[in-house]
Amino acid sequence: MTTPTSESRAAAVSTAAQTPVELALTLLALAAGGVSSLLIVVSSAGWFDMRALFWAIGLPGMLLVFAIGGYAHFAEYPRLANRIAVGVVGGIALTAALEVVRSAGVHLGYLPEDEPTMFGAMITGADHMATPTLASYTLGIVYHFFNGISFALVYSIVFGRTRWWGPLLFSVFVVWVGMMVLPPMALEFGPFGLDTNDSLLSGYFVTTLLAHLAMGFALAAVTTALAHYRGLLPTLLHREMNSSTR
Repeated sequence: MTTPTSESRAAAVSTAAQTPVELALTLLALAAGGVSSLLIVVSSAGWFDMRALFWAIGLPGMLLVFAIGGYAHFAEYPRLANRIAVGVVGGIALTAALEVVRSAGVHLGYLPEDEPTMFGAMITGADHMATPTLASYTLGIVYHFFNGISFALVYSIVFGRTRWWGPLLFSVFVVWVGMMVLPPMALEFGPFGLDTNDSLLSGYFVTTLLAHLAMGFALAAVTTALAHYRGLLPTLLHREMNSSTR
């Protein structure tokens, strides 16, 4: 009699329908973590103050994700625990990779300011032209990493383990394109930077694209190394609905 390997157990879980509890926790983690990256859009559009959004939604939402991940680990929902872990680790890695390229763009004058400074000023209500304080810059860094975790978490929960190029496509065609056409960047520079640059071949355009390519490669590396479970979330939802009707 052979003992199932970790790979065979992972494959079995990947093809299994989610239990109602696992399904509910998965959707809750997706909503709680995914909303963080939208807060800056909502605030920049003038709909709500970023100070209220961060403290009432962003921070509690991310803490809820961590709590769900811990519960999933101890309650033996390995698929959900793994996808949240990949989202957190991948988010930290992709933020660091993106920031290396973006910081170079700031120093070269292609971008006006680093994101932690902008985020911190919005969260504390400080003047964007003022020198950031330790508190505001720290909060800006925290929210910057929350954003990265948000993107990685959405990818991990929705897509699971994919081929290496999946995170690249997501980073460019979802995250980068979204950033280029939505507030705050589109309000300041126009869609794809065309309001302040004569063509797409500008330092702003190229720097932000390279930053998100770096982000995609970082997420791909983490996903390839750590993600164990395949299966699109809509497919898992469909299986759960079918199993519940039998």
